[in-house]
Amino acid sequence: MQTITTMSREFSPVEKYLMTKSPAITSIKDVEDNKSIDVDGFLIFEDEKDDGKMSTIVSIITPSREVYSAQSETFRDSLTDISEIMGNTKFAIKKISGVTKAGRPYVNCILDVDKLS
Repeated sequence: MQTITTMSREFSPVEKYLMTKSPAITSIKDVEDNKSIDVDGFLIFEDEKDDGKMSTIVSIITPSREVYSAQSETFRDSLTDISEIMGNTKFAIKKISGVTKAGRPYVNCILDVDKLS
């Protein structure tokens, strides 16, 4: 069961499918660092697994309908912050990653300022 909690804009049923159910979704952790992703919109949803555990997922759709998703709270918070600051201005992000002081890998994103005019 999936419940959409946040949408950056209205999405068509096809876009919602692509962002929540499609097996073609690319996990952001599998994306190389510094890859630029044009953000056409994003949504956040709760996904209940077969064992009853809930995960919060953020999915990004590009203008060409490529979809990237992440479970990372850090990534989700950064994307939301960038979106709020940018308002109605189109923007792109760059995926970054690293390792915490505790030795755990993480993913994050930053505004791709090189794509802004």
